[in-house]
Amino acid sequence: SPGGKTSYICQLMRNTGVVLANDLKAERQKATVANLHRLGVRNAVTCCKDGRKLAPSVKNSFDRVLLDAPCSGLGVISRDPSVKVQRTIGDVNRCAHLQKELLLAAIDALNHKKAKSGGGCMVYSTCSVAVAENEEVVNYALSKRDIKIVDAGLDFGKPGFTRYQHKRVHPSL
Repeated sequence: SPGGKTSYICQLMRNTGVVLANDLKAERQKATVANLHRLGVRNAVTCCKDGRKLAPSVKNSFDRVLLDAPCSGLGVISRDPSVKVQRTIGDVNRCAHLQKELLLAAIDALNHKKAKSGGGCMVYSTCSVAVAENEEVVNYALSKRDIKIVDAGLDFGKPGFTRYQHKRVHPSL
């Protein structure tokens, strides 16, 4: 549901601090605002901006960032089989390009000076299983910014690919 991750983060923060919830789509953000009000969230600020354009005004501002990137949706085929026939390789490539731009902007929004105290940390998430939208996007960011992958400490999932077809990505993936 729109605002599900935002409301959960606000709950983890016990309604303290500030969470900036940005979504380009006004209709989704309207639903997010309604859900935040319904759940009694008091520490969220919402806006509708292109994340790539928002970044310069919030450079080095955030301790943590969750980038739930727009994607092709290839990971939800079991829930929505129409994705299988509606998406093209061109769609995946367009999404990957946008994701790379958004990821760099999100990294630039992090306050890297707080990295030693737990700040300067981000999560990149998609609902796609495409290597082009996951490993290749993160690999791109690793080559463009001075960042590193850290273990999330979760006991599920599988490591990312370090090789796919003729491509190689950073071994920390």
